[in-house]
Amino acid sequence: MTAIHSVIKPLVAVAAAVLLAACAQSPQKITLAPIFPAPEQAIGNKQPVHVRVSDDRRDKVLGSRGGAYRDTALITLGESLSLAIQPALKDHLKALGFEVDSLSPQTTDLHVVFESLVYNHPDTDGVGHPMDMEAQVRVEAVRQNSRYEGRYKIKRQEKFFNAPSEPHNEEMVNKLVVDVLESMLADAKLQNFLLDKSND
Repeated sequence: MTAIHSVIKPLVAVAAAVLLAACAQSPQKITLAPIFPAPEQAIGNKQPVHVRVSDDRRDKVLGSRGGAYRDTALITLGESLSLAIQPALKDHLKALGFEVDSLSPQTTDLHVVFESLVYNHPDTDGVGHPMDMEAQVRVEAVRQNSRYEGRYKIKRQEKFFNAPSEPHNEEMVNKLVVDVLESMLADAKLQNFLLDKSND
């Protein structure tokens, strides 16, 4: 019996270690590379705009992947949010028909400020693998003595059968960024300001 115990105890220890490893999630750095859908029409009418993107998030951690060691299984960005998003947003505004980075005195300074970006597995029990998602931006558009400000937010929860893979997490975060920026650009008041129609 002692010999059997001596064999079983290591096997139990190995099984427990494998189980913990299976429940653990490693940290992950997300690569931001937002891809905007092609616009249905170019609405910009060659209006001049200068684009800036800033990162004003209080917490630079997107969230946790969950698992046995959720406090260390953190999701962060692999690069500067501003440097990753600004070129993509500029290209999208060009596709929309705006004249980006014009030196015209009528140029609108479009400053997009990210206030939150969350992609987090909540610390709850239950069926499936839910992920909380949130993105919020503030926009400050200034042209000479005129100014427009707005705030836009996307918030949702999606549930997956298993923990999403790293490529899937990256895809979801990039989609979240695109969704909140498209929500911003769909604002009729912001569009009118960019097109200099605010006084029409």
